Amino acid sequence: MVVAAGCSTITWRLSGCQAPVEEMLRDIAEVGYAGVPASFRDGERPEKVAKLYRSFGLRPLASYLGARFHKPAERVAILAQARQHIEWSLALGLTELFVAESCFPERFAVAGQQTANRSDQLSHSGYRYMADALNEVGRLCREQGMRACFHNHAGSYIETRDEFDRLLAMTDPELVFIGLDTGHLAYGGGDVPDFVATYAPRIKILHLKDVYRNVLEQARRHKWDYHTAVANGLWAELGEGVVDFRAVFEHLGRVGYEGWAIVEIDRTTKPTPRDSIAVCYAHLAGLGLVPTN
Repeated sequence: MVVAAGCSTITWRLSGCQAPVEEMLRDIAEVGYAGVPASFRDGERPEKVAKLYRSFGLRPLASYLGARFHKPAERVAILAQARQHIEWSLALGLTELFVAESCFPERFAVAGQQTANRSDQLSHSGYRYMADALNEVGRLCREQGMRACFHNHAGSYIETRDEFDRLLAMTDPELVFIGLDTGHLAYGGGDVPDFVATYAPRIKILHLKDVYRNVLEQARRHKWDYHTAVANGLWAELGEGVVDFRAVFEHLGRVGYEGWAIVEIDRTTKPTPRDSIAVCYAHLAGLGLVPTN
């Protein structure tokens, strides 16, 4: 199996590196990646973004829409945002849109500590509102030949495996697909290969990251909040944490997965962001998923 491997610039932005965007794109391209997410930017022309990416031989990848989907009072505004993201995406030739529930301070405070049957889950009506809003966004995407792909995130109402399962059961699988984040699922206590085996046909795009076992164990033992865990080196490069990426891609290979796999190490402990993304690319190459440089 060979995958289309992309890489996010978030590793530079959240690791305190003030590199110009051109330097980030050059590093990503030289390591071997083929694409970079192109987030919606109000007032910016997508043609300008596409031209910049092409100058480094890179393709723009899926944008990201985060919103409080569980709030019925925000439905109109969310749909208006979705239309903007879809228009932006179409101008860039994109076929997927990440959609995610917003994060909240009270959930960040206990993220990763409670890994199932949490007492602070949404009510049934909250899940229903969220599912209905996601179905509507999914319908808007489908009308334009795109797919809305739900993205799980620590600190949001869809963090743990049981929360993710519940939402997926309430959404239309023909309208709401999955944009899985492997690292956030692992942090929330989920068995990533098992999740992928269960939902492989519905997964259309991926964010790849991992968590260090020792940091995860410390975070739970000391009840660190999410930001403290990240500051203590939570995020691991591919192959250095708890996630079995060989098993993940074996499950995806069985269903003929053709989507993008986007490396996204939110904050690296390596000397430089380029070192981080090179380690990740080397792991994917070692699994036979991308060309060896």
